[in-house]
Amino acid sequence: MKIIIDNEKDLYKFYKKLPLYRSLFYKKVTFESNNENIKQIIKALNIKKRKERITYVYDTACKNIDNHYNNKNICGFKNNKCYVQQKLNDGNINGCCRWCLYQSNNGCKTSNLTCKLFTCSEVEKRCKVITFDDLSILKILTKRQRLIAKTNYFTKRESFIRDLYIGSFVVWEITQLIRFINIYIIIRSKRTSFK
Repeated sequence: MKIIIDNEKDLYKFYKKLPLYRSLFYKKVTFESNNENIKQIIKALNIKKRKERITYVYDTACKNIDNHYNNKNICGFKNNKCYVQQKLNDGNINGCCRWCLYQSNNGCKTSNLTCKLFTCSEVEKRCKVITFDDLSILKILTKRQRLIAKTNYFTKRESFIRDLYIGSFVVWEITQLIRFINIYIIIRSKRTSFK
């Protein structure tokens, strides 16, 4: 069976029924459309294995963010200091990422959707930022998955995808607590080793 989205009326129905289209009831249905605005959503719906679909949605959203900011130094980094750190001159480096275990001198060692979407008020004053709602591909995720994706900072790509796949707030909160305790311990040990 095929569902073809041809016109504005079909598109309206499509968005309205999207939560249903993600379900098992539409596992054998193929979706088609020539509308460029929903091309990525259609491709995601046609991926029938849940983990593969989540991975595609995650990677596509990250790629869309990267394309939006391509060749732009939105944080204004100079000598590893962002706009705010340059203004404060407090000795901190690497901007908001200074707390992350995956940051390095060459940037992030992983790809975190939530971190990519985070911008401070200083950046928001200086340029057009992309928001969670700007990424239509994320409509493929359930409400629970979207809530997890909005707040899953400092997490490796693989762990992030696993969190979305499990989709449980309880499991996610326990995992987050453990992650932040680890970050605290590691950062504290680094500070004491420098003294």
